[in-house]
Amino acid sequence: MNRRNTRETEILRKARQKIGFSQQQVATLAGVHIRQYQRIEYGERSMGSINMRFGLAVCAILEINPFDLVSFTVDGWEIIPQDEEHPVG
Repeated sequence: MNRRNTRETEILRKARQKIGFSQQQVATLAGVHIRQYQRIEYGERSMGSINMRFGLAVCAILEINPFDLVSFTVDGWEIIPQDEEHPVG
């Protein structure tokens, strides 16, 4: 899969590095295999495509407000649109 550097992946990576955790430590605390965590941090999967328990666990572990990663619209939850530097898709 192709890695994508997006606003979401930057938030995840910087938060993880700020608290000094490895990807393995985050994955273990979230109760998933390291590769599952890497897929979201590398932008291979979006936070919107994973189950809520995993997403909320990652946010709690990394001390991220889940609302920093998603926004609510009339049609429901969606990933916050990326800027020109980090286009969606």
